[in-house]
Formats: sequence, C-alpha cells, structure tokens
Amino acid sequence: MSDGAVVALERPATLKIGRQELRTRETRELLMRAAQTIFVRDGYEGADLKEIAELAGRTKGAIYGHFKSKEEIFLALIVDHRQVYRDGLRQSWSSDMKKNIELMRQFVMNRADDKDWALLQLEFKLFMLRHPESKERYKNLEWSSNLSREAEYAKIIGAAGDRKGSISRALAFHSVFPMLSALLLESEFDPHLMTKRSIRKVIAKVFDCLTA
Repeated sequence: MSDGAVVALERPATLKIGRQELRTRETRELLMRAAQTIFVRDGYEGADLKEIAELAGRTKGAIYGHFKSKEEIFLALIVDHRQVYRDGLRQSWSSDMKKNIELMRQFVMNRADDKDWALLQLEFKLFMLRHPESKERYKNLEWSSNLSREAEYAKIIGAAGDRKGSISRALAFHSVFPMLSALLLESEFDPHLMTKRSIRKVIAKVFDCLTA
C-alpha cells in the first residue's frame, strides 16, 4: 500500500471547476458509493472491482483512473467516512465545553443508526489484521493523527472529568465507538435483545460514565 492510499480522498480546491473536473468528481463519488455497498455486503476479501464498477455505472478501467487497487479504494472509503464525521463535528464546536460534550454524545448516538459504518469498521480492522504490512503503514499515520486530535479534544471538551479516577475524555470518546460497533454487530444475531433503542440506551450510559 502506498501512503497515497490513505489520503486519496483529498481533492484539490479550485476557483473554477471545468466540465471534465466535474465528471471526474462525479465518477469518483459514484465509485465510492458503489464500493460502500459492495464492501458492506461482501467484505473486503469478497469484494470484486468489476461489481463495484458495474454498480457505479462505470467501467473497471474507471476505477484504476482513481485508485491503484482494491486496497486503495477500500482505505479511501474508510478515510472518507472518518473525515466527513470529523468535519461535521468541527463545524459544530462552540466555546461552551458542556455543549460540546453534549454534541459529541449526540454524535455517538447517531452512529447507532448507521449499521454500514459498524460493518465497514469491522472490515477495516480485519483487513489490518490480515495485512500486517498495510497495518504498519497506516498505524504510523493514525497514531500521529490521534495525538493531534487528543490535544484538540482537550481544548474543546476538557482533558478529563471531575471525578476521582476519571479518564481522558479523548480516550473515553474513542473507546465508545468500538463498543457501539460490537453492539451493532451483535444485533444482527440477537435482534430481539439488541434493539436499536436498547443499544442507544447502553451507549448513552457508557458515554455518560466515561466522560463524567
């Protein structure tokens, strides 16, 4: 995997966008949407680039015009999801720390409605376990990014809660997501117990406890 695999989603900013650029962006967006459908349905190992292209209404060659491999489009999809979520949060920050904590709580609750997100995260983790060479490259980027985000979160929601033994709120925030992902996966096997409502209640309790 090249380092470009994890930054492939970035697009150059231009003042004037020509017809060709618009078509290029449209094709990329169609490919990403189709990729999400196929990766969620078939997993990384089972996903076929030809099926992604057909679902997007493009040729397989169009994929290689944007991505070098199945790995690159998969990682671009993960990065895309995470970037959209982070940008959405950053645009909503205020100077009120309590409001920011509530905003993050609501953000976590909203992810309970996004089962595709949970399945993509699972596929991403399985991919990294099965491809250690990619894991090492991606880990270096992710760790440096996490360090900068922890400092950012400390300014926005506080370093830790007020109770004795409270953990870092950045750690709390990032700990809730694997739990949520696991509960959403479990709901596929036990939908009567793991209803959407019960999952939201559990995650709300966990979030409140960890950030207090």
